[in-house]
Amino acid sequence: MEVLLFGMIAERAGTDRLQLEVSSLGELRQRLAERIPGLSGISHAIAVDRTIVHDDRKLDGREEIAVLPPFAGG
Repeated sequence: MEVLLFGMIAERAGTDRLQLEVSSLGELRQRLAERIPGLSGISHAIAVDRTIVHDDRKLDGREEIAVLPPFAGG
């Protein structure tokens, strides 16, 4: 599945998207931590189909996944 990365997270990863094979949000979080240096030290959110999610859930690979850094603004 394609995972979109934004802001400082994309900078740390050296790309704005990753291709990962995962079956759950928990597995996605683990794989992202392995692939992106220092991700655990950056406040971030994961959006599935444009909705921020916090719980673990199954993924089938058709979802739109985005990893979002903290945003400022108003």
